[in-house]
Amino acid sequence: MNRRIKAFTILMGVLAMESFAAGQSQGTYEGKESVQNPMTFTVGVLQGPSGFGIVKMIEDLASLPQNVETVYQVIPSPAEMVARLASRELQAGLLPLNMAAKLYTKDAGYPLAAIPGRGALYLLSRDDGLNNWTDLGGKSVYAVGKGATPDYLMHYFLAEKGIDEESITMNFSLPALQLAQMAIAGRVDTLLIPQPFVALVQMKSPDMTIRLDFQETWMELRKSEQSYPITAFVVDPQFALERTHAFAELLTSYQDSIAWVLNNQDEAALLIEKHGIFAAGPAKAAIPNCGLEFTAAQYAREDVEAYLQVLLDSDPVSVGGSLPDENFYLAP
Repeated sequence: MNRRIKAFTILMGVLAMESFAAGQSQGTYEGKESVQNPMTFTVGVLQGPSGFGIVKMIEDLASLPQNVETVYQVIPSPAEMVARLASRELQAGLLPLNMAAKLYTKDAGYPLAAIPGRGALYLLSRDDGLNNWTDLGGKSVYAVGKGATPDYLMHYFLAEKGIDEESITMNFSLPALQLAQMAIAGRVDTLLIPQPFVALVQMKSPDMTIRLDFQETWMELRKSEQSYPITAFVVDPQFALERTHAFAELLTSYQDSIAWVLNNQDEAALLIEKHGIFAAGPAKAAIPNCGLEFTAAQYAREDVEAYLQVLLDSDPVSVGGSLPDENFYLAP
């Protein structure tokens, strides 16, 4: 579905939601379109690649229809984002998808409005003998994300490829920035790390090349044309139903912001650094490979459930013990 069709479909859906909200309810959420009092809509933005696509919105700080002023807060960690969403300090936020599902399942809060980012995970190495999955046997791999996407996908891919996990030594002891620095210093030869840290390593150590692309492996195994969804944009459901025009504009602006970042990478990288999201140099190099792609929630459900099912099978706690119900997908 191309971008114009998606934008049109979102608009039509929101107009339908407006009509629906006038006298009905969706799931447990009741609409009150007549509410027009001024409000401040605060969006939490994660540092790192999850925040790249929304940076034009942060810079413009444009108001939304229906008396809505926007504020953006850059937040350093997913754990802090969850805490601020749970306390209702934020009306919207960016989260790793599994954490968004877990938060929703825990207290039926913040449903999914969109997927603004897909996978950007790569295995880098100086080892010229490492060129495919079967070459991993007997290797030591440093990785980020114990108990998170890198860990779960590694388990899944090894099982699907018929490779014995016991033949590989995995080390999850270092955070992403420190692991990148160790690789640049020549103290780590093989590592599993996401963008933009891939770009950071390769800028300083050109001999560290991509040996395995987790996105390509996912698409191969799942027979899919798209990579796995990784970033969730969650929104207060009452806002979506009470201020339907504002919600529509929010989604359209986000989609436009991602397109602008992809088409204006030099300027976008400077804004990414200006707003404390990531350093401009590696951000610029990473933007084309960061999985920036906007998909409204109602069109992402199949991909979301496929990804969450892999995590659920590996560790039920990682997604809250079950897949989210249909009300997780914010749609008319």
